[in-house]
Amino acid sequence: MNDMDFVKIAKALADPTRRHMIARLREIGEMTCTQVSETFPLSQPTISHHIKTLEAAGIITIRKDGQFHILTLDQSRLEQFSAQVAGAGAQSPPVKSPVKSPVMGPLMGPLKSPVMILPPPRTLLKADC
Repeated sequence: MNDMDFVKIAKALADPTRRHMIARLREIGEMTCTQVSETFPLSQPTISHHIKTLEAAGIITIRKDGQFHILTLDQSRLEQFSAQVAGAGAQSPPVKSPVKSPVMGPLMGPLKSPVMILPPPRTLLKADC
């Protein structure tokens, strides 16, 4: 599993509603979109959004059977993800973060701490009052 796939799955699993959908699919095996809508007290567009997110992450597959869309859990994909989280499927070593360059102030060189440079105070004219 590459890093982009890993991140997609992690983001999809970050939402509790999607985790509940996955748990329900694991119990039943397959569900139609209608059954998902009946199970969760959410609007149809919200359910559709969650389903699309799970499909984009590769966690579920959707097949059309007549007028019904049937959702199936891709258990092997979740197992790959779990293995990588546990460290068994890691593909590349951790990347060191790049060294950040110091903040540069105008004509002063590196600053020891960030400084906010403000414009000089404006003098009030009679027309401003």
